[in-house]
Amino acid sequence: MSDLAGTSALITDIERRKALPIIRALGKEHVRVIGISSQRLPMGQFSRYCQKVYQCPDYRYSPDKFLSALEEICAREKPDVLYPLEDVTVSLCVNAPERWTPYTNALLPGMAALDTASDKWKTLQAAMELGIPVPKSFCPESMEELEEIAAEWSQWVIKPRKSSGSRGIRYVNSGHEIAAAYQEVSLHYPRPIVQERIPQTGTGVGVFLLLDRDMSVLAVFCHRRLREYPVSGGPSTLRESFRDNALIEQSINLARKIGCAGVSMVEYKYDPRTGHYVLMEVNPRFWGSLQLAIHSGVNFPVLYQMATLGKLVQPVLEYPSGMMCRWLWPGDILHFLSNPDRWQMKPGFFRFRQPNLAYDIISRDDPWPMLGILLEALRKLWNRER
Repeated sequence: MSDLAGTSALITDIERRKALPIIRALGKEHVRVIGISSQRLPMGQFSRYCQKVYQCPDYRYSPDKFLSALEEICAREKPDVLYPLEDVTVSLCVNAPERWTPYTNALLPGMAALDTASDKWKTLQAAMELGIPVPKSFCPESMEELEEIAAEWSQWVIKPRKSSGSRGIRYVNSGHEIAAAYQEVSLHYPRPIVQERIPQTGTGVGVFLLLDRDMSVLAVFCHRRLREYPVSGGPSTLRESFRDNALIEQSINLARKIGCAGVSMVEYKYDPRTGHYVLMEVNPRFWGSLQLAIHSGVNFPVLYQMATLGKLVQPVLEYPSGMMCRWLWPGDILHFLSNPDRWQMKPGFFRFRQPNLAYDIISRDDPWPMLGILLEALRKLWNRER
């Protein structure tokens, strides 16, 4: 597929699930993979394709120390391509390019684009300008305005303007609860969004893109969530590839309007009341369910490596529908244990082997990362905060 042998990659956050498919995809192309993590035993370290690992300060508590460590590692290793994986690492790299650009390359959005994409309120405004459906949303400036909003619906979601996953999200089912819930979220996330809650029966879908620096499309992929944890809404534990050309087109238009060079994930949820998908958010980074795209033939890590190096990339715009990928441990197991309809799930929990099914972490070719998962689970058992 590519001529990447002899090139190198530096990947941050290799304790994260999304790092593993990147490590494996690049390693299989004979790319020298170097990892960074604040943890002592990150999962990615156990992959046969990860050749070297550096421990660094935790950017959540010491962002400047993290940047200093990143700069030192880049100066020492001079990797060809840098892969910042989490929201914070992407933000740190975008806002401090002088710390790494002398030594390596990355395909990232600019500061203005990142500011829009990482702010859900600004993203919604950009989407509405393009005519993309969004949930009814407000960013109240006072408690009086919040009370007016509370009278409009029976169910709400209060979510931070800037966060990832389900962090900081509160679901409210009564107008009497909304003020307290809003103030609670506001303590950690200033001026959160108050949004109409889309029925839980609505399926979550994602459109995943890779755009080069000229905003040309190099790869597209769609999946729908079949299961997630928490059951009320969280990372997908089982998902399936599908195609919706209208969603792909509007996602590309939105990414271009914002200026999202590199990889991005555009999340939607189906509203069964209207029959339309509504936009949830845009994240200009790699995503946790990346293995499904690779399993379906859209190898985003390899394409990202090639594009960042300036190599000729043949765009990958087609892929099969109906491919599935599963995050079994601990994701789908936790979903099974917490789902009151666990015995009626389709596909059933105990269908472990299917021709179209792959796994996020489990691999005969590269089995040892499961050891990293188990060691991390033991560490969390001893960590009161976790």
